Amino acid sequence: MDTSFLIDLLRENPAAEKKFQYYTENYEPLTTTPINAAELFKGAYSAKEKRSEVGKARGILEYLELLDMSIPVCETYGRLVSELRSKGAPIGDLDTLIASTAIVHRQILVTRNKGHFDRVPGLVVESW
Repeated sequence: MDTSFLIDLLRENPAAEKKFQYYTENYEPLTTTPINAAELFKGAYSAKEKRSEVGKARGILEYLELLDMSIPVCETYGRLVSELRSKGAPIGDLDTLIASTAIVHRQILVTRNKGHFDRVPGLVVESW
């Protein structure tokens, strides 16, 4: 689950909640990356209501498994950065790390930024 999806869940977006419900009802793995968790906390600590937002971030992350950042993830990241750069379509370091983690762990990336991540070869992307 990408940060955009997690934020929409925290904001109680009905479409995101429906997608989340679908995953839980179908026993789909609920995962995210350490990068997405860090981005979620960055936003929470930047909010006016820090205590409330940090609590919400912790609450949602309790339901998710954090995928490991491993050597295969790092190698995939290096390859993807090179491939995307050579095509003139880089997506940024953090998003490339997120994509690499999803690819290595064979996870679908659920994001509002589908067009952005669709540039990554081998990544399965869904929106809501």
